[in-house]
Amino acid sequence: MTDTPAALPRYEDAVERFRIEDEIARLHGDPATGINAYVECCGRYTGENRLALRAISAGGELREYSFEDLADMSGRVGTLLKSLGVGPGDVVAGMLPRIPELVALILGTWRIGAVYQPLFTAFGPKAIEHRLSYSKAKLVVTNPANRGKLDEVENRPRIATILAPGETLPAGDIDFRAALAAASPDCEPVMRKGSDLFMMMSTSGTTGHPKGVPVPLSALLAFGAYMRDAIGLRPDDVFWNIADPGWAYGLYYAITGPLLLGIATTFYEGAFNAKSTYDIIERLGVTSLAGSPTAYRLLMAEGPEAAARVKGKLRVASSAGEPLNPEVIRWFDAHLAAPIHDHYGQTENGMMVNNHHGLRHPVRAGSAGFAMPGYRMVVLDDEGNELGPNQPGVLAVDIANSPLRWFDGYHQAETPAIAGGYYRTGDTVEY
Repeated sequence: MTDTPAALPRYEDAVERFRIEDEIARLHGDPATGINAYVECCGRYTGENRLALRAISAGGELREYSFEDLADMSGRVGTLLKSLGVGPGDVVAGMLPRIPELVALILGTWRIGAVYQPLFTAFGPKAIEHRLSYSKAKLVVTNPANRGKLDEVENRPRIATILAPGETLPAGDIDFRAALAAASPDCEPVMRKGSDLFMMMSTSGTTGHPKGVPVPLSALLAFGAYMRDAIGLRPDDVFWNIADPGWAYGLYYAITGPLLLGIATTFYEGAFNAKSTYDIIERLGVTSLAGSPTAYRLLMAEGPEAAARVKGKLRVASSAGEPLNPEVIRWFDAHLAAPIHDHYGQTENGMMVNNHHGLRHPVRAGSAGFAMPGYRMVVLDDEGNELGPNQPGVLAVDIANSPLRWFDGYHQAETPAIAGGYYRTGDTVEY
């Protein structure tokens, strides 16, 4: 199922031929004159009855949504948001599991030129409060399982709750499903500039308070390039990124990236475990899988017998979030007959260094790979000088020579990592 290396474009050729104008030409809009993320990720694909989302509930029910379905749902979201006073540049937060309404909320927010902020469902009240305080979100959309946390958040915005049948609406909340049913699906997309925001992310907070990471619409260019070159996504793939969309890898590359390319994505509402993952790979015929090494090690822990029923079904697997250990690579080859490649990135700038499934270059176990075409990555010493081979230093982005780079600094916070023409990732490497 996997391409022979000779069938793929050479990495060196992709780097040499890279032109940002070619990436812009892949979009429907133009970052310089007018662009809308809903149009790029949904609107332009309507009228063809193309599949956009496979959603499996926690109980195992599969529902499929076309781009037309998402257009209707997001139009209703946009109409509702406008009626609540949300406008271009305003922030709408979502604290939801992987359900179809999450995609509708994100697309509807983008449709009116507003900014989407993810809130991880495992966050406690203080983590939520901190993120809402700096984003100044005008609305939070959640479900009953997460709603109680918001009662402990000071100065919280308006709340819309997605109820299941028989559940009671908290006092003062908006019944999200009922409001959408009453809203018009006709909602004209608001065009923005590439420098305008469409996401407000946050750092993990492992080295201090989480900082806001503004994501401009120009980042769509980098998201699309990653899906094409590193994930190697094809129109006939059944794609599943198991990362949670409450964090960057899930929001950037489980929702935005595949839909940007007009390719369906997959949601599973239930908690991650090895059995359900193998079940879904087998049930849907998943050919391209993305996730973290932690998730892949849990698949390994189930043993070869559990993997045998899906051996040969995966064309490729992609790993991000932490270094991929060689044992996982060997195990995937032996027991799933699938190449698994390590990818490196951050919330700031997305993925930057990859072992590319869509390009031909040497792949060495334990290495993060090569700079994605559109980025020039360097290694710096403490004085900001570029280092050569076998000299450890800090991995950095050469800003002037990285046309896909989009991160310009944290939200209302200093960004000492950007200095002297480089963005320093903070990670020590050598090549």
